[in-house]
Amino acid sequence: MQILPNPRNFRVLLALLAACTAASVCAQSDSLYMDVTFTGNLELQLRDANKLPVNPELKTDSSAITAIRYDLLSTRKNFSIGVKPIAPARINVEDRLQKLYRGYIKAGYGMWSTPLIDAYYTDGRSRKGSFGFSYNHLSSSGGVAADDSIPDGFSDNRFDFWGKYFFRKTALEGGVNWSRNVAHWYGFDPARVDAGAVDLNILKQRLNTFGGNVRFHTYGRDTLGLNYRGDLALRGTTDLFGGRETHVDFTTALSQVVDTELYKLQFGVNYNQFSSLPFVAEGESERQVQDNAIIKLIPTAFTVWKDLRATAGMGLYLDARGDQPLHFYPLAELRYNILKGLLVPYAGVRGSLVQTTFMETFAENPFIQTDALLRARNNKLEAYGGISGSASASSAFNAGVSYQQIRDFAYFINDSLRGPGNYMEVVYDDLDRLNLYGEFTLKAPEKWTAYLRGDYFIYGSTGEQAHPWHQPVLKVTATGEYNLRNKIILQTEIYYVGERWASSEFPVGDVAANADGTYHYTLDPFADVNLRGEYRYTRRLSAWVQFNNLGAVRYQRWSAYRVQRPGALMGVTWAF
Repeated sequence: MQILPNPRNFRVLLALLAACTAASVCAQSDSLYMDVTFTGNLELQLRDANKLPVNPELKTDSSAITAIRYDLLSTRKNFSIGVKPIAPARINVEDRLQKLYRGYIKAGYGMWSTPLIDAYYTDGRSRKGSFGFSYNHLSSSGGVAADDSIPDGFSDNRFDFWGKYFFRKTALEGGVNWSRNVAHWYGFDPARVDAGAVDLNILKQRLNTFGGNVRFHTYGRDTLGLNYRGDLALRGTTDLFGGRETHVDFTTALSQVVDTELYKLQFGVNYNQFSSLPFVAEGESERQVQDNAIIKLIPTAFTVWKDLRATAGMGLYLDARGDQPLHFYPLAELRYNILKGLLVPYAGVRGSLVQTTFMETFAENPFIQTDALLRARNNKLEAYGGISGSASASSAFNAGVSYQQIRDFAYFINDSLRGPGNYMEVVYDDLDRLNLYGEFTLKAPEKWTAYLRGDYFIYGSTGEQAHPWHQPVLKVTATGEYNLRNKIILQTEIYYVGERWASSEFPVGDVAANADGTYHYTLDPFADVNLRGEYRYTRRLSAWVQFNNLGAVRYQRWSAYRVQRPGALMGVTWAF
């Protein structure tokens, strides 16, 4: 309850307070205390106070939710059910690992009595090692010479047996081989046979070769470790005219990775001995022996810095029989990777000293004389540069230029001293040439591949020779393959070779003789087109057919030697 004063009483109190104050002042001198009595009517009024109840009470309002009803009209719907056939699904399922066939045999026969055999066998996959062998045979009765009475056949046989064994961080490899090559000197005018100037019984050359090799190398992945490799190859060759050649090639190499650099040191010894009898012998003749040894030491270093790859080194060669014993060659190459391999410009310089052997010369030109002169080939300088790259995931290209200075390059000319121009003499001289080249590769996975390369040559100094004999100005090579569902495979090869200069010591047609009695002339350019088709009946059995020289071009790769006329072969291949 709250008490509020009345306004009228309030004024009476104020008057009383004023009177008391005055009386107190007047009586201050007599006493400090006094009694005062007030008489009046005081009316007190009380106002009701609003208070919350002691126990609060919660009141809630609830509203009912009206239930929603869905009424459906009883309308009948007619449905028609039709069955549609489902086409069978074709799923190409590839095995995780293709079955490995241990070997195959390819056999065929063709025109001009041309049998072909190609056999191969290996023991299969193994972590410990493997072994295998192969045999190849190709021969023909000829069909090349201008007169059928002149023997012009050839025969090539080769057998190889190899094996390898893997240790923990090393491997041992080796093998033996045998080859037999037969050729005939048929490049002469048939009229000279009737005149008795040519003896047909001595127009055949045959080489038998036995060889073997062994290699021991390490393949440690530790960057601080030292890897090494040793190779030893031996070969012995004999021919029908008493010629014998022994060849020994030993090479060892050490390599080690230090940080980002790869250091490599290569040391090798190459020895060759060739003994022969004079080509034209009257009575007893003294055997001629030619031997030579080349010792080489090649240190190199390779490094990678960002997109730049660099190789630097040198080659030191010692020629035991050469006029200049010691040879020094710089070795350097730079490659720069642009846009993750899209463009890779490169440039380099190199050189080497290579042994010339009778067997390798015969493999290049099987019509050489039996007592050929042998000299080491001095690749004095080769400077090159270009740009390579990949235009897409299925294509690659390479284009560039190179300049070569070669000393003691082997040329072939027709020799009149040993016959009517059908024997090729080997002469050595300089060869300087500029090579502009370009190549392009296109490959569609599991479908087709194509390859094209062209070389254009500009020749400089040839020493004492008037021309670079049998060296073309232009060479073009094109190959292609198409695979149709791994059932039908078509392959083609096209070779184009431009004009070549040739020299003969024997009269050639209407060509006028030079002051030194030789005859210089050009060989016509030619294009050789080959086609091959294969049908794979199963993964193990297939049939094939091959056509050679489809253009029927009677060209001469070597002077006076025409190639075989158009031919065809067919056969089967069986895997096991």
